Amino acid sequence: MRLRVATVCVLLSPFLAHCGGGGFSTLFGGVLDGGAPAHRVSTNTRDAGAAAGLVSQYRSSKGLSPVVADATLNRAAEVQARAVAEAGSLSHGQFASRMSSFGINGYSAENLVAGSQTIEQAIVRWKNSPGHNQNLLMPEARRIGIAYAASPGAGYEHYWVMVLAQ
Repeated sequence: MRLRVATVCVLLSPFLAHCGGGGFSTLFGGVLDGGAPAHRVSTNTRDAGAAAGLVSQYRSSKGLSPVVADATLNRAAEVQARAVAEAGSLSHGQFASRMSSFGINGYSAENLVAGSQTIEQAIVRWKNSPGHNQNLLMPEARRIGIAYAASPGAGYEHYWVMVLAQ
């Protein structure tokens, strides 16, 4: 089996974000202070079903199979959503190791976004970014996981992670 690792960092939004270590730069050139302490970050996966529906509709319009929300992928996404909210920095971290630790083998990809307040906004941004869109339209994808992390008053405050897999 082959493993597909996606480390796409292009974001189209009012904010410009850098994946990896650096801080966030706003459109005005300022640097935000980073993430939130662990006790101030909350996460949830309650939008997974809605996300699966939106992504399935989009994929179907392109002649691809639908996806279903998957509890294991939700947990994998939630781990990374918490990590990026606490760090205040978008990073895929050790994606392949994280997928392996959740028993996710074969094709997989991950999309990250910061600053979007709703899953609908996050998906629109991913569609408008060539690399993220490629992940949404990955032919091998059958399952997705979605997680949201909130860090009130720190960083971008809103972080989304989507994991797609066979």
